[in-house]
Amino acid sequence: MKTKNVLILAVCFPLAGLFSSCDDGRIYEEQIVIPQEGLSLKMTGNISNIGDWPSGYSLVVAGFNEGSEYAVVSKIVPNPSADGGKVEVEMSGITDEVTRVEFCVTDRLRRRVHTFHKMDVADAVDGVVVMDVGQQDVGMYGVVQDEVFTPSCAACHGASAGGAAAGLYLTEGRSYAALVDQPAACDPGMLRVCPGDAGSSFLYLVLSRDGDTGHPHTDILDAKRKTVLLNLIEDWIDKGAQP
Repeated sequence: MKTKNVLILAVCFPLAGLFSSCDDGRIYEEQIVIPQEGLSLKMTGNISNIGDWPSGYSLVVAGFNEGSEYAVVSKIVPNPSADGGKVEVEMSGITDEVTRVEFCVTDRLRRRVHTFHKMDVADAVDGVVVMDVGQQDVGMYGVVQDEVFTPSCAACHGASAGGAAAGLYLTEGRSYAALVDQPAACDPGMLRVCPGDAGSSFLYLVLSRDGDTGHPHTDILDAKRKTVLLNLIEDWIDKGAQP
């Protein structure tokens, strides 16, 4: 059920009209009630590794409508006082346009990059969506694994019984050691991931460019999200390729 929150403004004015002849110049208050449509959200959780993300990304609670990657409304999730500590966020003004609320990371265009927790607004009770996200590690590399390697790469690189193509394991728990500071099998003079330099990293080049790697993989990423995912990989590497 949608609710109306009310915003009460105190408006000051001199008493006039009937008592104008006795105006003593004092100021009195009148309350004006302005209705604010929509649901509210209360989010709690223990969050670690928010600091992994470079500028241009935001950890937020956000409302999305059906089929859109862009947040309708959002609010920044603050850093906890200690890494892994508890955070609490409240957000109001969730309109009928919103069908789902998420704890997620968005880019500078407020476009969804990855969702850590989500709820339908239909789960609101008395106009409030209560979201407990539990313990969440929001580190950037985990998002790369979940958004790129697991859905698009692991089938050939380690998830099947036949082993991993080019000896490169991109399954969870093995991908980092196989990539960072490791020479590329196709070009031993180039590192698979060169921390701080995506332009010199075989992983980024093989996913983003045709023709000069000898082993292009530019067609394996979700076409609708390719720009978001390539930016994610590039920014993770340029920030130092942290685990």
